[in-house]
Amino acid sequence: MAMSLRSTLIASLTIASFTLPAQASQDTDPVFVFNRICYAQVPNVDAIRSMALKLAWKQMGGEDLQRFASVDNPKSLDGWDAQVGERIYRVGLVQSGLTDQMKETFPGFANGKATSCTLVLDEEHDAAVFSANMQTLAGKEPISKDVPEDGLRTTTWAGGNDSLKVFLISKAEASGRGGVLSVTVLEK
Repeated sequence: MAMSLRSTLIASLTIASFTLPAQASQDTDPVFVFNRICYAQVPNVDAIRSMALKLAWKQMGGEDLQRFASVDNPKSLDGWDAQVGERIYRVGLVQSGLTDQMKETFPGFANGKATSCTLVLDEEHDAAVFSANMQTLAGKEPISKDVPEDGLRTTTWAGGNDSLKVFLISKAEASGRGGVLSVTVLEK
């Protein structure tokens, strides 16, 4: 990724460095893990693939991998079970052209690409904690908060400029335990 694009991505949602509240246990903070694996890397899929190789993440295939395919016929689709401390996180990475809806909403990006990275959280993760930490990571108010969607509560932040658009998404299970953290970057 070009340095100017990386700088723009980092500035677009103020990812620079942030401090998250300490958790009661010694467990890993899923938002910190998400930031390192996905948010700070996307749209650089090679950086995530390199991390997966160097840290010996177990590659996913078949139906488990297909669950991450958010579009038909993506240009690339990768998935891993990544161990961080005592936890196993599911990581999905998708890169594709823009969907018709994206092209309609962002016509200047019609010939661009979309890159998404997703981290799946298990029921041990408290939605109240990771939701608050996602707000800290975003550094701004969401454009929508706790929108009900298929048994999940979805919160979305958006940012960007003329060259890229960034969408940060937190989906919490209605039970308040577990969910999904995702980032999508649209590039021209």
